[in-house]
Order: sequence, then structure tokens, then C-alpha cells
Amino acid sequence: MFHQLDPSNNAIIRPILTDMLDIHLSIVSHLEALSPGAIFVDDLNQPKSVFGYSMRRFFLAGSPNNEGFNQAVKGFFNDTLYPNAAEMKIPHFALHYSPDDWDDMIPFILDGVYPVRDERHYYAFKDSQLKHDWRSLIPEGFTLRRVDRDLLAENHLENLDRVIEELQSERSSVEDFLEKSFGYCLVRENEEIIAWCMSEYNCTGRCEVGIETQEDYQHRGFATITASAVVDHALSTGISEVGWHCYASNQASIATALSVGLKKVVDYTVYWALTDKATQMAMKGNKCFQRADYAEAVDWHERSISSGDMPVWVYWNTACAYAYLEDQDNVFKYLDQAVERGFTDVDFYRNSPHFTAFHGTEDWNVLIEKLTAFQNS
Repeated sequence: MFHQLDPSNNAIIRPILTDMLDIHLSIVSHLEALSPGAIFVDDLNQPKSVFGYSMRRFFLAGSPNNEGFNQAVKGFFNDTLYPNAAEMKIPHFALHYSPDDWDDMIPFILDGVYPVRDERHYYAFKDSQLKHDWRSLIPEGFTLRRVDRDLLAENHLENLDRVIEELQSERSSVEDFLEKSFGYCLVRENEEIIAWCMSEYNCTGRCEVGIETQEDYQHRGFATITASAVVDHALSTGISEVGWHCYASNQASIATALSVGLKKVVDYTVYWALTDKATQMAMKGNKCFQRADYAEAVDWHERSISSGDMPVWVYWNTACAYAYLEDQDNVFKYLDQAVERGFTDVDFYRNSPHFTAFHGTEDWNVLIEKLTAFQNS
């Protein structure tokens, strides 16, 4: 009912995966033995249901009406992934599926990890042209650099650690990335890497990209420069399709994809979760906050906090949600806890739009006085 498929027999499941192979190159890469992972089926000779993963991308395909198989997939998450997430280097994961009928089964399969259901877009660059001469867009004082051994050896560069983390997010090691992928980054005055874009899952004449820009440098066109450079390089190496996944709510990513010249191919649904359940509860709270369900947001945040000492952002976000519920006592309870955990940027507190209604109150004045003392100490 739940058998691991030998890679030599991968061809037997390709017909079941047809729709997914068009937009999820991570699956193609695994089938081509270019990415680590595993695939499981209900029957080794005539499979009807498929579950697999490659790095942090998981997928379900075929028939969702297989109770024993679904129970086994649930067991994989509970008994294998969650207890061994650190060793498997999977701090978070996305679960893709086809057909849509799987949607009813995923809450059962991921029961206990509090998954978030979200909408994604897939864009692709093929049979089109770059919209910009990206070289002319590089401003004075900035240099576009290829992500290679020379760059990775320049330890003085700020954010180099984040670039290394990114290039290993979809590759097993730095060496694996340098051998199979490529990337570009924008460097300010040979001191700070402020934007980067990497190719992912290069295979069968295709690749996908991952991209990030430092917060202080966003909305200035830097993502367009780095992404255009990666697409340009991809085309020069014979790659015919560059894919781009982003959340439907990420308007900045969508705008960048369109500015480079990619076109939307399809919308799809994904479930995602962190393998640390306490942090995942906080992330569920964040999603509730985004849709203005503040009561449910504080419920998830407080459940997270009750699990143990959480990162400072959880306390800040809990205070923000309570602000919209006009619960002043809890607003300042959690702001005080954020301060206790080292978040003492007085200007950030003053400029936050979430707490405007509390300006001038005694609690607010005490808080600002405390933060000012930290700043001056």
C-alpha cells in the first residue's frame, strides 16, 4: 500500500505526474536524478497514487481516494519528517498536488502541523524577449557579480552568509550549486550584497529562479536587474524556459516577473508549513492577521507562546493583533515582552501604524520612556 519506488522505475509514474511536470521543475529534477529525495506509490506495478519529495518540495498526485495510502503519507510526516527535520535539513516545506481533489485530504494528512493553504502563481519566460537592457540600469556605486568561487571567498561582504544559505536552499551543497546552477547578485561599493537571484533545478532545458532583495533596497528596480541578468545568462546557455513561482499576495514579486518579461501560466494552490510546530502556529496567526481576522490571530499567537519562549516577532505581532481588537492591556503586555526580548527601536514603535490609537495614553508614554532610556544607555 506504501512502497518506495526505485529510481530506475520512475517512468511508470510520469503519466500520473503530467500536469505537475509542466510547472514544478523540482519534480522533474528528482526524476532525472539531479535532486535528492524519494517517491512512494501504492502499487509498484500499477500505481494509482503517488507521494514524493525533493529537498523542501513535497507532492501528491493521482487518486486521493486511497485510505491506506493516505494514512501512510500522514505517518511519513508524523513519524519520519517532523522528528528528523533538522537532520533532513527541512525546516519548512511546501506540499503541491494534482488533481484538485487532493485538497479535501490534505488537512487529514497534515493534521497536527497546522498547515497554511495559500494561492500561488507560476510565470515563465519562453519565446519572448527581455524588456530591459539591464546593464544600463545598474546605478553608480553598484556592481553586478556572478555567484562563483571568487565571490563566495570574499568574506568581508555583508549578507554573503544569506547568499550562501539561499544557494543551498534547493541544492545539497555549495559545490552542487556551482556545478549545476548559476546566479547573480548586486553589490554596493564592494561592501554589501543587496540583491541576488539564483537559478534552481536546471534540467531538461529549463530552470526556475529564487530571488531576494534586502528590505532597505526594495522598490528601486534592483530585483529586475538581477533577475534579468539570470534570465539573460540562462538563454545564453541554451535554456529555453525560465520559471518563476510566487504567492498571489506578493505584488512586488509579480511586478518584477512581469517587468523582466515573464508571463503568467497558471494559478495553483499549495499547503506550506514549518516543521517547528510552535513557530508554525505563529505563522498561522500571521495569515489570520493578513485577512483581518484578529481574534483568531491572537488565538494562534498565544498558543504558540504557550509552547515556549518564542522569537521576538511573535510577541510584536500578538500586540499588533490586539491593537485592532482595542484590547489595551494585552497590547502593552506583549509590547513589554517584545522589549524584554531586545526589540528596543523606539522609532520603529513610534512609526508603527498599528498603535496610533494608543499614542498619548499613560501606557504608551511609559513604553516610549523605557525605549528612550534603552536608546540612550
